[in-house]
Amino acid sequence: MNTNEIDDEQWIRFFDQFSRDHAGWPVTIEMLSKETGPQRLAQELPLQGFSFDTSGTRPCTIHVDAGDNPAAMMSHSIDMPLHIRVADNDGGTSGTIEVEPASGPATLIHYHQPGA
Repeated sequence: MNTNEIDDEQWIRFFDQFSRDHAGWPVTIEMLSKETGPQRLAQELPLQGFSFDTSGTRPCTIHVDAGDNPAAMMSHSIDMPLHIRVADNDGGTSGTIEVEPASGPATLIHYHQPGA
């Protein structure tokens, strides 16, 4: 497994490319709360993509959208990200993106190639 931290100057470019390359891939989204433990927000929903609120000097909110029908759509927002790390395994066919915010729980987005 190879883990890399994405420089904040590259966040928008990274997530734009990731969204294009992984659209429709199954994702599981978890928040890691110290108080309550891991909280699963979505499981095996098709990735729609990542977007940013870019008002200000740096991206201040990341939105991840998943699901392929109105009954199973979800959007999760992460305010004030400080660190974004990507752990790829299996030659990029699966991995995890960790978004660590300035305060509150980190978010993990686990992804894998469809059918894998």
